[in-house]
Amino acid sequence: MPQLIVTAVGPDRPGLVADLTQHVYDVGASLADSRMVNLRGHFALLALIEGSPESLASLRRKLESDGTKMGLRLEMYEADAATARVPGGIPYRLKVYSNDQPGIAARVTALLRQHSVNVEELETRIESAPFAGTPLFVLEGVITLPSGTSVRKMREELATLGEKIGCDIDLDTI
Repeated sequence: MPQLIVTAVGPDRPGLVADLTQHVYDVGASLADSRMVNLRGHFALLALIEGSPESLASLRRKLESDGTKMGLRLEMYEADAATARVPGGIPYRLKVYSNDQPGIAARVTALLRQHSVNVEELETRIESAPFAGTPLFVLEGVITLPSGTSVRKMREELATLGEKIGCDIDLDTI
């Protein structure tokens, strides 16, 4: 089935998600996979939409004409089904907690890259930590370890990195 990738950013407001999803529904397309988030007052969307070539073309036209009215900057790309990755390996949940400091995500993901680990999902946020007196950085995600990767070794290397940069790092089965 043909697919369209849509990204959108703009000021957040109540009803924005309803407006976007109504456009998808109106043309007879389907919201297959999506992530939508309010980033401290800024709305961001990443969506994979499926439908007939006609419905996706209609959606593209509607979004191009209505995007600015909704206060959004939109980009749309036709997804190439031939590049869809076949899932392989074993999924794990990754959690990192630390006093906020620059470079945590970069250093953790660099270690993952060294082992050809794929990041499937990643979320970071700053939380209030009154007991610590400083903001708490939290990174949570889903990663896929390639077949044959030693989970024990991966946990050891993450623990070593965590000690070096002052983070707690957990790697749990899903």
